Amino acid sequence: MVEELYTPEQLAQMHDSLWQCVLQFANVSAAQERNRIARDLHDSVGHALTALNFQLQTAMKCKADGNQAQLLTEAHELVKIATKEVRESVKALRSDALETQSIEELVESLVKDFESTTAILPEVHIDLSVQLPLHLVAPIYRITQEALNNIRKYAKATAVQIHICTTSTGAYLIVKDNGRGFDVEKICGGYGLQGMQERVTVLQGRFSVDSQPGEGCCISVGIPLFISKVSSGFNQTPSPDITDITNNTKNDISEIDLQYSTTQEITRRPAVDIGEWQPLDLSD
Repeated sequence: MVEELYTPEQLAQMHDSLWQCVLQFANVSAAQERNRIARDLHDSVGHALTALNFQLQTAMKCKADGNQAQLLTEAHELVKIATKEVRESVKALRSDALETQSIEELVESLVKDFESTTAILPEVHIDLSVQLPLHLVAPIYRITQEALNNIRKYAKATAVQIHICTTSTGAYLIVKDNGRGFDVEKICGGYGLQGMQERVTVLQGRFSVDSQPGEGCCISVGIPLFISKVSSGFNQTPSPDITDITNNTKNDISEIDLQYSTTQEITRRPAVDIGEWQPLDLSD
């Protein structure tokens, strides 16, 4: 029996191929679970809100004094708001578009939705010098989506920037706003930031949040294109500049985040070396 030997380059390529298969399986599993949750929301909460809406409309037609009529009207408005939020949640959970659209089209859809609800048009820069692998499209999209949702709900910003770029070794995302900011030490346990961190961790990437009260927020992500590049310093690859929202000056992305020297980094899980087993977290 002849033992077949492989070169380090061949082993690295095999490792990358196996890792991409694992990530594709994880993405499929997560998509199936998101669709199941979307169906459950629609069939349970959605139907309950619809029934409640009809009952309130019926009650509003009955004779009631001024205070009762006002309470019924307010309750009806709250139900309408809740119904709208459930529909938006179901739409966000659905992943049909992720299978057919490019990252440019997906981000454009997020930007249009953000503008329609906030009257703020985010500034978008997408520079894909290397094609974004399919297994990274969904994570980049979901992180951008969650970041914009946080800005919409909490930031009170007047300007937003989204920067996505790739190099020969990594994919990078920065979402920056000029809103009211927050204390990272106090907020980092929120489900939104935690979910983004978990998505990046499973991809062996780096995630950081740079924010202070009154100084906006900058969420930065760096993900290796190939698992064999994790230990080769993919963060050190020079990156394009990003325009600073607050003073219209140029700041190098690496100074903001990709070098991870001046930002508050969330590190709930230790870094994993190549070859070390890491259980996949398929939860959303």
